Amino acid sequence: MPRILIAPFLFFLATTTQASDGKLELNCSLIPLDYPGFSLEDIQDKTVKLSAADASAKPLFSKNNYTFIIGVNRTDITDQPVILDFYLQIQPPAPAAPVRAYSASFFSPGSGKHHARLELLHYADKAEPYPSGQLVFECWQYE
Repeated sequence: MPRILIAPFLFFLATTTQASDGKLELNCSLIPLDYPGFSLEDIQDKTVKLSAADASAKPLFSKNNYTFIIGVNRTDITDQPVILDFYLQIQPPAPAAPVRAYSASFFSPGSGKHHARLELLHYADKAEPYPSGQLVFECWQYE
């Protein structure tokens, strides 16, 4: 009986230790799919580490006058710093306004895996209800 209880406890301890170190490692990608001004050669991929201690926004990619930014949104600093969520932001060329998307956790904000996805859509034909181009900026946590 004690062996059965030890395994779930060790799993819980491992996940809370990983989440409570105040850092979040994410894999981020930029994928243009027939989006004006971009080609498949503009595909980008980068690993980034966010820290609860340094919650500043960081530009990840810059392509064709677009800036792709990631930043820590909320932290919990009650005991040890924990990142609760992050955000993605695309800053298109002026005068267009930036667009932002927040992450979600699959389980719980402190210990679940995080994911965020932001898509810009292009409609070549205004009468057509389906986009003709898509620009995807996404970041996710994996183990």
